Amino acid sequence: MEVHQLTETSRVYYTNYVRNSRAVGVMWAIFTICFAIFNIVVFLQPQWIGDTDDSPAAGYFGLYEYCTLTESGQNLDCHGRFDQYSSVLSLPFYVAAIFIGVSALAVLICICCMLLFFFMKSAVVYLICGWIQVISGLCMFLGCIIYPVGWNNVSVQGVCGASAAVFQIGQCGIRWAYILAIIGIFDIFVLAVLAFVLASRQAKWPQAAPIYKSEIGGFQDTASKHSIAIQPVVSVPQPEYSQYSQASGRHSRGNDFVL
Repeated sequence: MEVHQLTETSRVYYTNYVRNSRAVGVMWAIFTICFAIFNIVVFLQPQWIGDTDDSPAAGYFGLYEYCTLTESGQNLDCHGRFDQYSSVLSLPFYVAAIFIGVSALAVLICICCMLLFFFMKSAVVYLICGWIQVISGLCMFLGCIIYPVGWNNVSVQGVCGASAAVFQIGQCGIRWAYILAIIGIFDIFVLAVLAFVLASRQAKWPQAAPIYKSEIGGFQDTASKHSIAIQPVVSVPQPEYSQYSQASGRHSRGNDFVL
């Protein structure tokens, strides 16, 4: 009875653990999809750095696209395409764009790998997605580090001032896309760690405890056995003549075989 109760309790804990782990897994998947959206937006938007009130001219720059004032000084003219290297301002900008693009591609592959939950063990899928997220985070980190190397470009100095140089933004300011990319680095690494934790914390269905022969009837090898009350047997003394009759009967039965 006690073993049965322990098994039922284990199954209740198992059910609650699986329910909670699935809830955490759903949240992990949702935040991964959100990161993918942020990554794509960061890759496309030319809002990494831009002019401020102290800038000599108006304009803003992205990974491969940039917008500056026209000759008339009234409108912004945008240039740069990812598939045309000659239209990008500098090599560091283009290399940063490649790393951010690989990061976006990796997280999209991670989302596609979530379909493997229907065909493979959850622990294996979490490990695959976790390592893909690590790759995506590293690419995002490298893109954010390499991008400031291109701030010494002439077009950047035309907007940010002559003081703009490598890792020196001059009179410009960091825009929301760059900030979102930096936040995304921490986000994707936290998601990767969570994926590894979920992979290592997969619960197993509790097996019923085996019942041994010694446990039948409440006895166990490792526990003290219950004492059994032994009823005393009262022996009644038989009269002497009954013993003589039994002895004579044995002799008479033995004489039956004598010819």
